[in-house]
Amino acid sequence: MADNLKQHLIRTYSREWYDKMVEIWRDRLNVMGIRDTGALRQSVRQGTFNIEDAGGAMTFLYLSYGIYVDLGVGNGYRHGNGVADLNSRASSQPAARSAAKAGAGKKAAVKNGGDLQILNPVYRHEHKLTRQRKRRPWFNVSWFISVQVLKEKLGELIGEEFSGLFDNLLSRERG
Repeated sequence: MADNLKQHLIRTYSREWYDKMVEIWRDRLNVMGIRDTGALRQSVRQGTFNIEDAGGAMTFLYLSYGIYVDLGVGNGYRHGNGVADLNSRASSQPAARSAAKAGAGKKAAVKNGGDLQILNPVYRHEHKLTRQRKRRPWFNVSWFISVQVLKEKLGELIGEEFSGLFDNLLSRERG
């Protein structure tokens, strides 16, 4: 296949894939009923598209809390940002117990070791928290499947040596 024709096919397929991703994500948000204010769906859009002879880049934009919705976690949680009540004697965390000795009636940040009180059924009942967050995978599943499709098609167009480039990307993306 002539280089110009091959490059044209690569750009055309990549552009169509790029356009389709936004449509897929918006449809997933609709089907899954993720539309409290509609802001997340509205924010899903194309960023930059640049496919050249030696490679390229595609970016997509959406509100950052969309990834929290996808994973079923809350915005603002960071490992180690738990807060311990210094009056609490029930805490099992050494940092909270030692902080309690420092001053009564105060609160101190403690590392929580990944143990989230809000997930504890007893804590949820005591604080009248009935509905627990659940994963609503509007992004990751579609992304992984679609990247595999893109990889296979570009592999056909360019050749097997190209496929190895995506393997490294997917390893980083999926952790």
